Amino acid sequence: MSELSFRGIDIGRVEPGEDLVEPLVETTNDEYPLQDGDVVVITSKVVSTAETRFVAADSVTVTDRDERVADVTGLDPREVAVIYEESEVLGAIPVGDIGKDLLLEQAVDTETAEEAIERMPAALLTDRNGRLCTNAGVDWSNSPEGMMTLLPEDPDASAREIREQLEDRTGADLAVILADSEIMGSGSMDLAVGCSGIEAIDSNFARTDLYGEPKVGGVDLVANEITAGSALLFGQTDERIPVVVARGLDYEDGEGVPNAGGLIRRGLRKTIQLTTRLKAREWF
Repeated sequence: MSELSFRGIDIGRVEPGEDLVEPLVETTNDEYPLQDGDVVVITSKVVSTAETRFVAADSVTVTDRDERVADVTGLDPREVAVIYEESEVLGAIPVGDIGKDLLLEQAVDTETAEEAIERMPAALLTDRNGRLCTNAGVDWSNSPEGMMTLLPEDPDASAREIREQLEDRTGADLAVILADSEIMGSGSMDLAVGCSGIEAIDSNFARTDLYGEPKVGGVDLVANEITAGSALLFGQTDERIPVVVARGLDYEDGEGVPNAGGLIRRGLRKTIQLTTRLKAREWF
């Protein structure tokens, strides 16, 4: 039986514009030398920091549209402006209304939790370069004061560049995944936003199950599954574990997280249509 392990790596604090690969190589060489087949999962925040993907809030020009959206969602109008600049907005999720009670139940400090919910009562559902995410990945947390952090311009390209540099410096055949946390119902979960050296999807669609019946499922989002496991070590606050090495996984070589922009739009539209039909049948 194969064994899969996850090892968190503290590479120290990465400053804006600093080389990310050098401290990663130095730390792993000392603590956990990289091997062929390792999957290096890195938080997008630390990659964005190295790539200086910041926007100063005071430099953002706010339009009437941004003000109107801010009135509806409770978001900062400057954040709204950046989100629209970075993505196509598909809708809004009332995070505070949906999950406030559960979030407060899980909070370490209720007062602090109330303040956090007030700062983001809603989130915008966005399509960024064909990928579904909340608020286009724009984030105030763990950012320099007065700054918003953006996702890497092209996460797949960033993952590929990091992988190539790591392989050049270590001699190991590796895969790299960039991770970003997304709002999922009343909580959050880390998902893959970019990858290189690994096929993001392992499709067993229509294979037969134990009873010989064709299976409708079986399209495994491998990159997301690895990322979710790594997030148990990343944490969301001050853990300072921006890198996790997953070892022991058998995976196919590949490039990029598949885009699903058209699928997202069709899915939302058809879901609304089917729900409308369903509710009409309930009443008539």
